[in-house]
Amino acid sequence: MTLLSVENLEVTYAQKGRSFRALDGVSFSLEKGETVGLVGESGCGKSTLGKSILRLIETSAGAIRVEGDDITKLGHNAMMSKRRRMQMVFQDPFGSLNPRQTVGKLLDIPLRTHGVSDKAERRRRISSIIDKVGLPQAALSRFPHEFSGGQRQRIGIARALILQPDLLICDEPVSALDVSIQSQILNLLVDLKMELGLSYLFISHDLSVVRYFADRVIVMYLGRIVEVADREALWRRPAHPYTRALLAAVPVPRPGSRRQTESIAGELPSGAAATGCRFYNRCPAAQARCAIEDPALRTLSANHQAACHFA
Repeated sequence: MTLLSVENLEVTYAQKGRSFRALDGVSFSLEKGETVGLVGESGCGKSTLGKSILRLIETSAGAIRVEGDDITKLGHNAMMSKRRRMQMVFQDPFGSLNPRQTVGKLLDIPLRTHGVSDKAERRRRISSIIDKVGLPQAALSRFPHEFSGGQRQRIGIARALILQPDLLICDEPVSALDVSIQSQILNLLVDLKMELGLSYLFISHDLSVVRYFADRVIVMYLGRIVEVADREALWRRPAHPYTRALLAAVPVPRPGSRRQTESIAGELPSGAAATGCRFYNRCPAAQARCAIEDPALRTLSANHQAACHFA
């Protein structure tokens, strides 16, 4: 069952008197119970896409359908009920928490905002969710600055789950944490998915994390999707030159490995190219056709698509 469907989504920003299209015709779907990884360099539009799905950023064009309903057309009251079903875990586990509120207050506010008026019910839900994320009940009376980074991210996850959503959008949820703590948070998210039947859109620049966590992977470059594939298919047979470059840049942790990591030539352009493939200036396989003809996302095999003339 399709939980989320994004269709030809566009987001445009004004930049120094000029318009810049941060998302350009992005389309994908996410099934109930699925974890979709969203990867790409900083500035490719990953976080913009995540926030626009929750309407934290307004879109310029396109549709965002949650079980068939286009939420871009909903007013404030109608959108409130949808927000209960979609929540976000932010990258910074400290900056995303109000330092003046206790953990109990941070978890109570969403419940009251969304109409849970029974105080005993709110207490029951808060007590249950704090257990689920592996924190003691005593944490409810403490403030965010009294916790470690990993504990603060557990609080952020608890706040996202307190409304019992179907979809969790995780925007680089472990990138600000130590490596040893990252694995704990990832394992927690896996356990919560199994226990609560969650779906995830998992945004990350760390491909090793995505390989561990995601069922399917979307690769973005400069506001557009350039490849979509099942996790194992993407690692076995990356079809787009940009995806191959990203995978080649991943360090190999095995001692004695002879594989050398590679960096992607050039830098991410400041805006979308007027014509042709956006990766043209950095692509080692670029040909004359690439400079003038923008490749469409096309199907290569079952569950594998790429936007490259020569994929």
